[in-house]
Amino acid sequence: MTEDFVAKALAALRQKRFADARDSIAAYAESNTLEFQHYLIKGLSELALSDWQAAADTFTEATGLFPHQPQLWFNLGTAQENLGKLDDAADSLERSLDLKPEQGDACGNLSNIYRKQGRFGEAEAMAHRAYEFGAPKAQALNSLGLALGKQGKFEAAAKTFQEALQLDPADQQILSNLANLAIDRLDFDTAWEFFAKARALGDLLTIRRDEGMARLLAGDYAAGWTLYEARLELPAALRVRPACPRWRGENLAGKKLMLLAEQGLGDTIMFCRYGKLLADAGAEILWVVQKPLQRLLADNLSGKVFSERDPLPEADYYLPLMSLPLATRKYAPAEAPPAPYLRAPDEPRLPDAKADVKKIGLVWTGSPTHERDHERSISLDRFAPLFAQAKAEFYAPFTGVGLEEITDGTPVTALGNLIGDFSDTAALLRQLDCLVTVDTSVAHLAGALDVTTYLLLQYSPDWRWGTSGTTTPWYARATLLRQPKYGDWDSVIENLANKL
Repeated sequence: MTEDFVAKALAALRQKRFADARDSIAAYAESNTLEFQHYLIKGLSELALSDWQAAADTFTEATGLFPHQPQLWFNLGTAQENLGKLDDAADSLERSLDLKPEQGDACGNLSNIYRKQGRFGEAEAMAHRAYEFGAPKAQALNSLGLALGKQGKFEAAAKTFQEALQLDPADQQILSNLANLAIDRLDFDTAWEFFAKARALGDLLTIRRDEGMARLLAGDYAAGWTLYEARLELPAALRVRPACPRWRGENLAGKKLMLLAEQGLGDTIMFCRYGKLLADAGAEILWVVQKPLQRLLADNLSGKVFSERDPLPEADYYLPLMSLPLATRKYAPAEAPPAPYLRAPDEPRLPDAKADVKKIGLVWTGSPTHERDHERSISLDRFAPLFAQAKAEFYAPFTGVGLEEITDGTPVTALGNLIGDFSDTAALLRQLDCLVTVDTSVAHLAGALDVTTYLLLQYSPDWRWGTSGTTTPWYARATLLRQPKYGDWDSVIENLANKL
């Protein structure tokens, strides 16, 4: 009887009646002990239904009972990866490979997870194993190309992607990866060619989004903002979901418009400048922003400012902040409301600041979870030439990751103990003579406050900084110092030391 039941559940799974397969196993479990195959059918059904948490729960229970089954660990890793639990997913896939080393699919998945974790050399090695152990060749080569590109091995990455494309000429993701690799090399003509080929095969949201960012980087703002709207159709694009409709140009006189933070802290600081345009059109603005920005923006912006942790206010319409350039038709940076547009409070004060010594803020690292943090962040010890040349006191006006690099011999004073939110950071920045920073939220805060800023940029920078020039319309007192080639921070820091 058990065998008949398993056969029926398995048939439902194979016929893609995933809910039926899952529910039949759940019903059976009410009065029976589940065996390995029961857990496998139930968990695979939950994966097929994109019920990642339920699948993770199922396979976690199963691996506790049957720890020597590599298939269970593999599927647990799949569920954990989709939940964003990359460390757990890597552990699960490593357990699966310990039990059965020659699993091409597991190697390929683990390569992609290692890449997301910033473990690029390990990702490269695991992609080679995927290719060797029978993963689909094009997919294994695609994973390898991604790992190579993240290490700046652009020629090898391009060759690898081309090999993958020969095996599967209609793979949109490979074409898109070739386009994005061309953007990393600032080769826009090649990028447009591959984006066009990818989009001709079908409309993938991620490809539209990526081309949108590339068009913005190239200065094609009208097309860029239009394509970039695809980001909002992706899962979990917004952290909060209002009940009201999105604003699409209706008359705003007397209406309540909710403006939503949607990405990083720096993005919120950069794009809040556009709110004035809609307030001038008659709207009552209701801001929903990250908690660390709430006090600063409430002291500066027109309208009411809520934290994302607060209950959402009632509104007539909502709009994500990064859709404001498109919605207001102020496409180019030069058309945006200019800086400065934020003011800082007077407290807290810099500790032991000497009036006759230049005071320089230094931010050398961003969030380690940022996809391109390995390109934008710099180790503190690389600033030694600056410390040797500049007659100044250096301060670190940020909290968290990076401050551990300050040692007894480092001439930098950490200010993290004075910072509770961005109002505190703003007060400290206004007391500095200038700020030296990588591309992170503090750079935007300094720009919005009109603090003299030296912004250190990787070779292929974020879209908002363009590809050339030392100035930006976004922030009048910012000087852009660019890598002349991929990974070359030494030239940037030498240039910076000479300027200071």
